[in-house]
Amino acid sequence: MNYRMMTEKDLECVVERNIEYYNTVEDCCWTFEKAYKRIHQVLTMEDSMCMVQLDDSNTITGYLMGYFKEFDDIRGYFLEEIVIFKGFQGKGYGTDFLKILEQEVVKSGASIIELNSVNDEMHKHFYSKLSYYETKNFVMMGKFLEET
Repeated sequence: MNYRMMTEKDLECVVERNIEYYNTVEDCCWTFEKAYKRIHQVLTMEDSMCMVQLDDSNTITGYLMGYFKEFDDIRGYFLEEIVIFKGFQGKGYGTDFLKILEQEVVKSGASIIELNSVNDEMHKHFYSKLSYYETKNFVMMGKFLEET
């Protein structure tokens, strides 16, 4: 596998493959405009680091996106999303991609990777294989807002 930083030239392909994956595998309803905006937002934000994974024929097999965060005592990286596209899962590509990400994050001076994950056994198993763990000192909170 090959890895490189994502560029705006990759957006159309990544967005189309992202929609195909989420709308067929995850039963979502992404449109091109919404998926493009979400990925473009992270790609172009300050201190972002987004990557694509390519096979030997230069087909994009997945991507990840996130950004560096500064704290008073450490620099961290927040992994916003990692996706291995339909047809490429179950081959170790996601595990390899996270290992590459860890190397790149360390090279950039960060000492922690944080992420939010779906709370199911498949995701817990995937991340725990690489020693990611559930934090006990933080809880994700949210609120759906009603239209007025």
